[in-house]
Amino acid sequence: RAGWGRQAQEWYAQLEVTERQWDALSDGLLDLARVAPGDRVLDLACGIGDPALAAAARVGPTGRVTATDISPDMLAFAARRAVAAGLGNLEVHEMDAEAIDLPEASVDVVLCRLGLMFLPDLDRALAGVRRVLVPGGRFAAAIPWRPEGHALPRFVGAIVGALDLPQPPPAAPGHPGIFSLADAAVVCAGLERAGLAELRVVPHTVTHDFRSADEWFDWVLALNMPLRQLLAGVPDERIGEARRAARSVAASYLEDDGHVRFPGHCYYATATRPAP
Repeated sequence: RAGWGRQAQEWYAQLEVTERQWDALSDGLLDLARVAPGDRVLDLACGIGDPALAAAARVGPTGRVTATDISPDMLAFAARRAVAAGLGNLEVHEMDAEAIDLPEASVDVVLCRLGLMFLPDLDRALAGVRRVLVPGGRFAAAIPWRPEGHALPRFVGAIVGALDLPQPPPAAPGHPGIFSLADAAVVCAGLERAGLAELRVVPHTVTHDFRSADEWFDWVLALNMPLRQLLAGVPDERIGEARRAARSVAASYLEDDGHVRFPGHCYYATATRPAP
């Protein structure tokens, strides 16, 4: 909780870069959840407000979106963005995704974009999702897939290697991390245990687009809390060494216009609460 709170300002500062990477992922998530005017939507682990703001725009004035996160600092930025966008149908609510405290059968849709993999107890979270959904209500999550197909592990590996720091441990279910739920079968099994139905997994590839290797470096350092904690206290000159090592990885993805582009593999997992 404290770690995410300390990074809220960094997340907000990187908003434009983040939207460039993940807005399309949010659009697909809302499409698969069939978010429609008048829906009541719960967004779990929304950070500074995504995809809650996009959902609020879709449900319109007759709908309602509850944006939740474990960090009140993150939610403060989500609330600021909602006011700036004129979205009076969005409210923020500090809440642990593993302890959903809304009434039973009170929402039509539950969303989670790039958040489930950071939860130590997936079963507890999904049981809460089923409880708050109305019968026939929809759940949709977006989750990173196949770490071996991603540029990020190479990039982070170069950073920590340049500083002679230990490499991150292998991803595994139950150990929060970006790729802890990279095996979609783990999520499907959890959805089944929670009593959800109509399970569906949809692979999706985003195109990451950074204007430079340095923009990529700054974005990763801002959003990747475990990496940021690992680098805490490292002198600036050593961070410069890490930045140079990261540039060497980014060179593999450099295009003629100077941008660094590469695919990012995710999957959507969707389900519904069965009707009685």
